Amino acid sequence: MAFAYDLYVVSNVNGLDDLLLNRLKITGLFQGARHELFAEAACIRAGFTIEREDEQDGSRRHAEFTTLHKATGQRMSVEAKSRHRPGLLGQPGQPEPHDRIRLRFGELINKAVRKNPPYPLVIFLDTNLPFRAADRLFTPQSGNAPSRLLNKLLDQVKKEHGGKDPYSMIVFTNHPHQYAAKDEKDPQKHLYSIVSDGTYVPNVEALSNLHRAVTLYGNIPNKFPESEAVQAK
Repeated sequence: MAFAYDLYVVSNVNGLDDLLLNRLKITGLFQGARHELFAEAACIRAGFTIEREDEQDGSRRHAEFTTLHKATGQRMSVEAKSRHRPGLLGQPGQPEPHDRIRLRFGELINKAVRKNPPYPLVIFLDTNLPFRAADRLFTPQSGNAPSRLLNKLLDQVKKEHGGKDPYSMIVFTNHPHQYAAKDEKDPQKHLYSIVSDGTYVPNVEALSNLHRAVTLYGNIPNKFPESEAVQAK
């Protein structure tokens, strides 16, 4: 249902194209395409417009898409990264024991940063973890400070980039639908947003709106505005 609603949100602003739809239909590409769809839907719900990058242009690297916050005029580049794990979400192999799953995400962050986008960078990072591992990573310390594991990751990334955060915001999410058996309830979701202290962003309202929109993942309306329902038909 959450997947269907994200499809609806993006299609309602004429945002679905054949490239994304085709990737969603291919087993090995589904995970990355699904996370990109989630990032787009979250941005739209936060009051952004979406402009996909021309990935056929080989003159430079491209982020997934560029956003424009309608309320403030803030432009941002968005990169969506999802941790692949064996035997899950169409990936080959056997699933790893839950107590041996690695909590390393630095390379995914660095791959996003290496795109060197033209606007402040927002990274959507799907950790793809079972509940207990996600709880270790996401549960904040006192005062809502990042967990020890998350702090270690962020400090290492900063160290690798000259002591400065190479991003404006990272949205860490964990939507572990794939870890539940058919007779189990959907596992609890996790979310933690990190805003850089050292990267200049003209208006933090845009980032605040984005964080609030991400918290709404899975909250599907019972009714839709009549005008939108007509367009969807």
